[in-house]
Amino acid sequence: MPGDPSSAEGPRPTLIDVATVGRPGLPRAIAPMRPRLAADAFNSPDHIFELKWDGIRALVARDAAGIRVVDRHGGDLLPLLPELADMHIPDGILLDGEVIVCDSRGRPSYELLAERFLRERPPMLPGARPAARRRGPLFVAFDLLYDDGRPLLSLPLEQRRARLLERGLHGPIVFVPDHLEGDGEPFFDVVAEYELEGMIAKRRDSRYIPGARTGDWLKCHVTPRSDVVLGGLVEDRGRAQTALCGVRVGEELLFATEARVPPLYAEWLSGATRSFTAGASPFAGPVAVGARTRWLRPRLVAIVEHEGHAGGALADARFRGLRFDGRPEDCRREEPVDVPDAPASLGPERPRLVLLRSLPFPVE
Repeated sequence: MPGDPSSAEGPRPTLIDVATVGRPGLPRAIAPMRPRLAADAFNSPDHIFELKWDGIRALVARDAAGIRVVDRHGGDLLPLLPELADMHIPDGILLDGEVIVCDSRGRPSYELLAERFLRERPPMLPGARPAARRRGPLFVAFDLLYDDGRPLLSLPLEQRRARLLERGLHGPIVFVPDHLEGDGEPFFDVVAEYELEGMIAKRRDSRYIPGARTGDWLKCHVTPRSDVVLGGLVEDRGRAQTALCGVRVGEELLFATEARVPPLYAEWLSGATRSFTAGASPFAGPVAVGARTRWLRPRLVAIVEHEGHAGGALADARFRGLRFDGRPEDCRREEPVDVPDAPASLGPERPRLVLLRSLPFPVE
C-alpha cells in the first residue's frame, strides 16, 4: 500500500550470484539495500537510528582474491581511493557502508570527497582546500552481509548488527558507528545541531533485500535534498547561474526545478558540463527559458537542496554538487512515508553521546 513503511517501492532487484548462496564464498556483486524518505523524524521501539553519512555508498569484501571496494553500481573505487586497500578486515567478510572524508571540524563532507574524484580531471572543483584539512578517506561499516563466507541476509538487522560489533572492526581506516534505539526525534535534533546530513531509521527485524528501496529503512534529511538529472544551464558569460533539473517519470524526463548555482560553482559547472552540450531540451513538454540557456544531454546527476515540494516542483532549490555514483534512471520523485510516532523514552544526553561515538573525529 502507498505510504506503508513496510512495503517496498517498485521491484526488488538483486545482483547476488545465486550459485554462491548456501555455501561458503562471497558474491562478486551485490546491489545495496536503500531507504525510502520519511515524512518526519519519529520515535519507535521497532527501529534503531543511525547517522546518515555525507559520502558515497560502498561495499567492502575480502577473500582469496584480495580486498574489493565497489560503489553501489559495482564500480571499482580503489583506483580513485587507494588508501582503502589498507583496511584490515577478515577474510570471508562482506560489509555494507559508506566512504567518507571529514573536514577540519570533523564533519563528513561530500564536497571534499568529490575533490578526490576530480583531482586528476580538469577543471578542478572550486574551493579546493589543502590536503591537511581533509581527514580520510574512511570506510563507515554499518551492516554485515557475509561473515566467514556465509550469507547473513536473512537474519534480522539487530542480529547482523550484533555480529558486526563482535568483529571489532575499529582501525585507522574502517570503523563501526554507534546507533540509538527508539528515540529518533531527539537524535535527529542533535544531528541538526551539529549540522550533519541527517538520520537513518531501520527496523530492528528487517532482513537485507539487495537492490530494494524499502520502507524498512527510512531516511530523514536535516535540509531536504534530492538527486536530479541535469538537463540544462542558464549562463552569463560562461558562468552557470541556474541549473535546469528533472526527474524520471516512466521513460520521460520531467522538469522539476530551476536550482540556483552558488557563485563558487558558477564557472566550474559551466566548464565541467561543456562536453554534454545538446541541441535541444531533454525534458518532456515545454520549459520556459531564455536565450542564455544551454541544453545538456541528460547524463549527469546533480544534488540539490530545497525547501520541499510545491505543486510537483522542488521549491527554492540550490545546486550542491554532482553525484559521481548516481544514475539518471534513479532520479525519481520520492513519496514520503508517514510513521506513527511514539513518546521519547530517554533524556537528551544519550542521543548526543551516540552521535559523538559514531563520528571518527572530535567535532568542533
